[in-house]
Amino acid sequence: MPDHVTLHPLDADIVARYVAAVVRSATAAGALVPHDPAWAEHLIAGARASYATVRGSEAAGVNAVSVGLAKVLATAHPTYLGAGIGLSLWEARTDRGLGMLLRPPSRLFGEAGVAMGVARAMPIRLDPSRGQMGGSHIPARLIPELRLLLDARTDRLLRRLADAELDPVPTLGLLMEAVAYAERHGMGLYEASGVIDPRAPAAAPPGTRALVPDRTRLDPALRTRLEEAARPPTKPGLLSRLSPRRARRL
Repeated sequence: MPDHVTLHPLDADIVARYVAAVVRSATAAGALVPHDPAWAEHLIAGARASYATVRGSEAAGVNAVSVGLAKVLATAHPTYLGAGIGLSLWEARTDRGLGMLLRPPSRLFGEAGVAMGVARAMPIRLDPSRGQMGGSHIPARLIPELRLLLDARTDRLLRRLADAELDPVPTLGLLMEAVAYAERHGMGLYEASGVIDPRAPAAAPPGTRALVPDRTRLDPALRTRLEEAARPPTKPGLLSRLSPRRARRL
C-alpha cells in the first residue's frame, strides 16, 4: 500500500471558494491561503489551465483540479497520512462495507459548480499509481455512520490490518482520529494521493500539519481499547483443558 495517500477534512466553505476560483475566477486565489497567497495563486493558475483543457475522459486535467482541492484543504486542516489510510484503498483491501458510504468526486465537484462534463471525467476511485489526484469522499452527513461502522468492526479491522502487515493499532487509530475531527467540525472526508511525498516534506502545501500513525499520540482511552482488541485470544491453560467441564464439552 502506498504511503503517500492522504485524508482531508472536507470543509464545505473551502470547496465552494476553490471551485469558484478555478471555474469562474469569482474568488481571489490568494484569499484561499492567506498565509501564502503567492502559493495559492500559482496553484489556482495551474488548476484553471488544466480545467480549460479537459475534453471527454482526459484524466490529467481533471486530476490536477481534484488534487488542487486537497492541497488547499491541507493548508487549513490536519492532513492524515499513512499506508492504507485512503478511503478507496480501505474499501478494496480492508472493509468492503465502507463502499456504502463513499461518494464519487464527480458529485462533490458537480454540486460545487464544475461543469458536469468535466466532473464526470474524474476517476471514481483513487489510483495512486497515476500520481497526483483526488478521489472519493464521504459527506459530512455520513461521518457518524462511518464512526459506528469502525466501532462495530474494530476487532475484524485490526486483524485484517495485521494480515496486511500494517501496525494495526496506530493505523486504525489514525483513521478514527480523522473521523473524530471531521465529525467534531461538521465536515466530511476527502482522499487524495500525491499531496505529500514523505521523501520531500518541504514540498508539502504551506502550513500542512501531517499526522501519521502513532500510537503514542492517540487518546489514552482509544489506545487502550484498540490494544486490548488487538491482543490474540488467550489459550486455555493445562488445568482448564483438563477440567471436567471442558471434558464434557469435548
